[in-house]
Amino acid sequence: MVVELFTPPRRAGRPLTVALVNNMPDGAFTDTEDQFRRLVSGAGPNLDLELYTITAIERSDRVALAIDARYRDLDELWTRPPDALIVTGTEPTQPDMRDEPTWPYIARLLAWAADSVPTVLLSCLASHASLLFFDGLQRERLPHKCSGVYAGPVANPADPLAAGLAEEMVTPHSRLNEVPVTALVDAGYRIVVGGEESPVGWSVATRDIGNAQFVLCQGHPEYGTLSLLREYRRDVRRYLQSRGALPYPLIPDGYLSRRAQRTLAEFAAVATSANHDPQQLAAAFPYRQIADSVQNTWRAPSMTLYANWLELARAAVATVA
Repeated sequence: MVVELFTPPRRAGRPLTVALVNNMPDGAFTDTEDQFRRLVSGAGPNLDLELYTITAIERSDRVALAIDARYRDLDELWTRPPDALIVTGTEPTQPDMRDEPTWPYIARLLAWAADSVPTVLLSCLASHASLLFFDGLQRERLPHKCSGVYAGPVANPADPLAAGLAEEMVTPHSRLNEVPVTALVDAGYRIVVGGEESPVGWSVATRDIGNAQFVLCQGHPEYGTLSLLREYRRDVRRYLQSRGALPYPLIPDGYLSRRAQRTLAEFAAVATSANHDPQQLAAAFPYRQIADSVQNTWRAPSMTLYANWLELARAAVATVA
């Protein structure tokens, strides 16, 4: 694949430009923007966040209006290389990522970013796409969805990405697949958070590709307080709509109080019984009752991770300047 490159000179003293390529489906599109905006804006002053998406993907009227108001088409990015790039994941729909409708766009974006952007941060499925594109590493299907908040060891406290983090970092995970730690290390990646001793493998890893440092997040440090609960409610509704054809989702680990877990377990017992109306039961999901009890335990370390990443971007820009 040949990508036409144009790299305008970077000016010292100007705001650091961070581009966000939002690939999330309609139900999570604006929430995802808000999540990344909070992390980026909390990483210090003098930052400009620019929004991009694949406008060729069909959208609902509500999301299309948001895109028209504040997003640029991905094609505009090629002549506007940012100082730092974030690429979101999306909900997987195909066993092979290369069959996803977004794959041609993401493949071109990854190839371009390796030559044109100092540092790139990839979220969840985007990380798996990068591992497949650059390293030929196939993700592996998990026995059941990995959903919850998990602690992973910080591999090296002296790592610039780990500055200020405790010995362990808690990170939300929500995924159906993984790339094993051993495959990642064998491909030359440095584990930042997680590892073989973590119940969910690696959370954050990095290596240089081309001219860029790639930071891969298999978890979701950007998630808001209620993101996992909203996804769990969505998965419960899908189970109800399938009338039992899909497996009932597991309650997210390490995320809810014991009381909230009991409430959801009682709801699951009713939902998996023979006699219920799916539509009425979906409406009765105890979302507000559970939401009021959720504690966000990952926001502070996530802010630190992003601040460290953007400091690396600043250093790279200063070196070029």
